[in-house]
Amino acid sequence: MECLYLPWPLDTGAGQEGVFLPGSNVVYDFHGDPCRAELTIVMEGNQFMVIPEVIEAFGQEVGRKVEVFYVTLPPPRFRPVLEGKPLAVGNLVLHLEPEIVMAPPEFMAKVEEKVVSPETFMENRGVVLVVKRGNPKGIKGPEDLLREDVRIAISNPKTEVNSFKSYIEALSHVPGLKEKIEKEALKSQVIHHREVPAMVYHDLADVAPLYFHFAYYYQNPRFFPEPLFDYITFPEGETARSRYQVALRKGAEDHPLARAWKDFLLTEKVKEIYARHGF
Repeated sequence: MECLYLPWPLDTGAGQEGVFLPGSNVVYDFHGDPCRAELTIVMEGNQFMVIPEVIEAFGQEVGRKVEVFYVTLPPPRFRPVLEGKPLAVGNLVLHLEPEIVMAPPEFMAKVEEKVVSPETFMENRGVVLVVKRGNPKGIKGPEDLLREDVRIAISNPKTEVNSFKSYIEALSHVPGLKEKIEKEALKSQVIHHREVPAMVYHDLADVAPLYFHFAYYYQNPRFFPEPLFDYITFPEGETARSRYQVALRKGAEDHPLARAWKDFLLTEKVKEIYARHGF
């Protein structure tokens, strides 16, 4: 599939020069400066819109600005880092030693020998149907996804198992829809939180099941002057919630900033920040 561009906002900060060429030199899911980082985090990518505000609040909590480098990828994509392998982005190769891992419980169970005491700190608000602005196909709910003229985009069941499972479970009450999705849906290749909305944006798909906080983000004027999409809620989607956990990586138990970060994520302040972003 061709590389599809969506006008994502950057978080590199105002006034910083960069070489940004859509489809080439724009890197969205590696944030900060790995050369200066005091704290390195690998995390489930769909939290990317929240973390800059959490980092700012964390600095206030510890009394100074903290240099944080964080990677927002599907957990299977950053698992090699926990096994001592590098991550490559184009020609850039990073050998990371993260102190913090943030991922769903299912992933934490798979890497339990690499992490220490995972704790749940947040959950999302379920699944919605994201459609093009104005909803040109007039989609009212999951049942409309069975229509022959409705094209579906969804995360890849092999590379992003947890999100695909969440989306399918939210839609499982509609007979025949799972089979249509498995057979016909356009699936992401690497990072669904970047690829799937771009499929809808570029009219390769009409609708995509996505977590509510994505839909909230696409309409948030803090990030987009004009809303990118509309969305449809449905009762079964509202109950299809996923949990988020934080853990220290083994070997980082005595890292003061790592311990402080984990403790901070369990506070009411962080709950308030996540709530402002649709969690």
